[in-house]
Amino acid sequence: MSDLIIKSANLINPPGEISGIHDIYIKDGKICGIDEDNVKLNSPIIIDAQDCYVTPGLIDLSVRFREPGLEKEATISSESKAAVASGITTVCYMPDTQPVIDTPAQIKLVQEIFKNVDLCDVKVLAALTRELDGERLSSMSELKHAGAIALTNCFSPIKNSLVLRRIMEYASGQDITIFYQPLNYHLANGGCVHEGEIANKLGLPGIPSAAESAAVAEAISLCKLTGVKLHLCRISCAESLTLIKNAQSQGIEVTSDVAIHQLFFDESFINNFNSNYHVTPPFRTNEDLISLREAISLGYITAICSDHQPHNEDARQAPFSSTLPGISSIEILLPLILDLVDEGVLDMQKAIEKVTRNPALLLNINSGVIKKDFPADLCIFKREEWILEENRIQSAGRNTPFIGKKFSTKVKKTIRKGRVVYENK
Repeated sequence: MSDLIIKSANLINPPGEISGIHDIYIKDGKICGIDEDNVKLNSPIIIDAQDCYVTPGLIDLSVRFREPGLEKEATISSESKAAVASGITTVCYMPDTQPVIDTPAQIKLVQEIFKNVDLCDVKVLAALTRELDGERLSSMSELKHAGAIALTNCFSPIKNSLVLRRIMEYASGQDITIFYQPLNYHLANGGCVHEGEIANKLGLPGIPSAAESAAVAEAISLCKLTGVKLHLCRISCAESLTLIKNAQSQGIEVTSDVAIHQLFFDESFINNFNSNYHVTPPFRTNEDLISLREAISLGYITAICSDHQPHNEDARQAPFSSTLPGISSIEILLPLILDLVDEGVLDMQKAIEKVTRNPALLLNINSGVIKKDFPADLCIFKREEWILEENRIQSAGRNTPFIGKKFSTKVKKTIRKGRVVYENK
């Protein structure tokens, strides 16, 4: 592993840490000094970062790379390349693979595949219930000891509130964080878009906001009862935000995230039945979109993730309600984050925190900050215009509504543990 010096880097760091123009010294995969060479470097490679910004490597709280079991759609290799192209050095891997990640052996398998690809780090989320059936509790303690960073049931419903309570009680006793996708299965009633005027106009079955907010209210109540560490995933509506804000003001330990695409679209974008706008939770009203943007600015939403879900073309060639939901968005996570900065939704520092330090604190990992003795996981980017062209997408999934969009931020290099894993030449 080569030693590195990143010269004249404009550091974007969390409050209280060094920011501004500095030199970064890297040895043995760690930051050994900022502005001073505290350890003798061995013929270091010099990276000139003048006119560039340098941030901690991004941490993505929700990705699906489809392996094992769905390699026809994507692989860990293809999607890791897409991840590092957006400055992402750590990903949280969802357990709804085939087979489901509900045993220590499945955790080890995924970890081994990532190790062999050797581009980004993986934090595996294991299943809360066996085969994600929503009924039989998984061996949570074993999964934690095998390396699961948290547990989740993804989109699979836990229909019985008593089962959810037992899950939270057990997780609390084992100091396990639960990632909970709030959705009342019965209220959702098989819908595919937001229940409202657009759904009625298009004749599509709708999912009311109450399907999410009712589940949020239940989860928060059980969190208060059990003391579990609760993270609410992919919030989409204003009612949920009010509940989260009130819970946080009462000192209840609840965090939340939003998928990046929810900050750019509302229900009106599905007017032409374009399946690239089919997502779960669905795009909601413009008022909800405004509320989500306000919430990330005010801090009620802890983090932003890509919620990356690549699909092959076959999965999208069907009537809208029959297509598989999800967007391939991992390699434009950082450019989209910086678009929010350009639009005045967030300042640069707050925007970067949502994908670096905040996820690191949530996961309790030693990352998300540019600091001496921390891993040298870094993203170097430049404010430079480019257009997302379909034939240049690195992900195996082309299912994105952002094709043709002009961006103002381009990742130049991604460094993971002191090694350059991506370079835009």
